[in-house]
Amino acid sequence: MKLNIFFSNNEERLRFIKAQLKGDKIVVEENKMVSPVLQGISSVKFKTTIKGVPGYWLELQFDKSSKGKEVYNKLLGKMDKNTIEENVFYPREALGYRELESKWNKKYNLLAEEYNEDSWGLFYKELRTHLRDKRGEVTFYGLMIYLKYNPFYLKRYKRFYIFEELAYHFEEEGNLGKAIKCLKLHQKLQPDSVEPYLNMTSFYIINEMEDEAITLCKEALKKYPDNKYLISNLVLALSNIGNHDYAVEFIKKTIKKQSGNPYYWKMMGDLLYEMEKNTEAIDCYQKALSQTKEKKNDEFTTDLYHGIASAYYEVEEFEDAVRYYEKVLSHYPADGFVLLSLSQIYLYNLKDLKLALEYGEMLLEKVPENGYGQYQVGLIYLQMEQYEKAKWHLYKARRMLPNYEPVTEAIQYLKQLKRPLQINNLV
Repeated sequence: MKLNIFFSNNEERLRFIKAQLKGDKIVVEENKMVSPVLQGISSVKFKTTIKGVPGYWLELQFDKSSKGKEVYNKLLGKMDKNTIEENVFYPREALGYRELESKWNKKYNLLAEEYNEDSWGLFYKELRTHLRDKRGEVTFYGLMIYLKYNPFYLKRYKRFYIFEELAYHFEEEGNLGKAIKCLKLHQKLQPDSVEPYLNMTSFYIINEMEDEAITLCKEALKKYPDNKYLISNLVLALSNIGNHDYAVEFIKKTIKKQSGNPYYWKMMGDLLYEMEKNTEAIDCYQKALSQTKEKKNDEFTTDLYHGIASAYYEVEEFEDAVRYYEKVLSHYPADGFVLLSLSQIYLYNLKDLKLALEYGEMLLEKVPENGYGQYQVGLIYLQMEQYEKAKWHLYKARRMLPNYEPVTEAIQYLKQLKRPLQINNLV
């Protein structure tokens, strides 16, 4: 016979042992009480969870003797039935707020005159298990109880980040309204930080709510006028709705105040590239590069090389594009996009089949399941009149990209070998 008893804090559990089991001098080793020895009870274990439910659990194993049965029935008669394992409140489906508040208050005694850190900590642990198991509504209502009775608990040790996690959960479910509410609650708990503003504006942008993002960015920039990430989010939101002129003017004003900051020159370059003003974009990228103190192996420098290469490609200065794509590869040799771009430049623009094949095979060596890479190499072998190799790569590309029409066209040409090959540039 076994009895699992729930307690909301360790103090309650120890009081129970002393009062009901007559254990005054308790010795615990490896979560098991080794003394005193209790008649009728073969083992007493301390547990943190029972069947996924967190708690200050006490597992009592009773002897099969008549004494064991006697002690078991005696304890069972004295116990609050709601503390026995199968009766412990643990909502596995959404309930109304009032019902949850009432039952959680009873379970954890949250309104007790004497504050108990263990009880509030255990309640928080339960909410995290609900969030882990995708019970978003239950988690949300539990956090409302914290905001009502003990908001400072969430502020300590940055526990307010649970609102951010919960927001992403609701976003995955398509409940944007509840997700936004969670982010706003996070902001209230962290009023002196720019982070909640960044989270909310990014959330708005991702979910195509640019007007809301712009409004919030402007509000946040009054408090944090030099925060580059807020500025970036504002520019991105403006760009997404086609308001490029305002975005350009805003960055120009920022650069005027911080002309030595390469981040803003890159931001301007990105915007001009999107506006197809590629020569001006190259100038901005080069200024950013010249202001980068060390040309080191970091993401920012590599992004600059990538931007410059892409802009050179658009203005058809292919050798310069190759030079900067090579710089990207010197930092990230497995960059599939760059390897494919180099192969295509050599195939379509610089007419060097040997180098086109070299970069295509490098791509497949690093990412063999890249269907576009298989298609690219197949086209190169077609140009080289190595038809068996072309066939092998093109058929493999078709398995990976069954709905990509250029692959089908290339295979049809391979079968016919009667009409000129129309090669589709993937860049």
